[in-house]
Amino acid sequence: MENFRPYAIYIIIEDGRCAYFKPFSDNAPPPDLVSALLTAMQGFVKEVTGSHFTELTAGPFSFTSERVGPFSVVIVSNKSEIAIEKAKYLSLRFIKRFRMDIENWSGNTIDFEPFDEDIQEIIGKVDTIRIDPSVPLDAISLLSLRPQLQSVSKALLTKGELTLPQVIELTGISPIQAENQLEELLLMGHVGKYKKEGQLYYFVV
Repeated sequence: MENFRPYAIYIIIEDGRCAYFKPFSDNAPPPDLVSALLTAMQGFVKEVTGSHFTELTAGPFSFTSERVGPFSVVIVSNKSEIAIEKAKYLSLRFIKRFRMDIENWSGNTIDFEPFDEDIQEIIGKVDTIRIDPSVPLDAISLLSLRPQLQSVSKALLTKGELTLPQVIELTGISPIQAENQLEELLLMGHVGKYKKEGQLYYFVV
C-alpha cells in the first residue's frame, strides 16, 4: 500500500489569507508562506488556463488543493495519489460542515476549529508531532553507515516506512537491536518517526 504522510492541512481564502492551519509535522511549511505561494500560483494558472490548479510539487512537499467557493482546502504531504483522494473527501466534508458560512461569506474570517473532527476521521488521529529526517538516507549515505545498521536501513529504503514489528520481521534481528538501531538512525537524522492511532512508524524520505 502506498505511504501517505501529511505535513499539514490549510484552508486558504482566495484573497491570500490562511484561515485554518492543522500541522502534523514540525517541518510543516508556515501558513503565511503556503498561502502566498498558492494564491500566486492560483492567479497564474487561472490567467493561463481559466481553471484552478489541483497539485504542485516542490522538493519533498506535494500541495494538493480542492477549491470550495472562495476557499481552498489544501493538503501538504509527500507525493501520493492518496493525497488527491483525501483532499476530495475533505472538501466535501468542508462543504457539509460550513455550507451556510461559505454561501453567505462576507469576507470575515470564520472559526474553522470544528473541522478538526473531520480531519481526524479522514486523515487519522496523529498522536504526536512527527520528527522528519534531516539527512535523507540514500545509496551514498548508506555506504557510510556501520555494518550493524545496514539491514534496518535497507529495509526502510525498500518499504519507505515500517513499524518496529515489521522491521523485526524483515531483518530477523531481535526487538532490542531493532529499536536501538532505529533510534540511532533517528538521532543521525536519517530516519523520521511519527505515531498514528497508537502505532509508531519509522520512515525515510
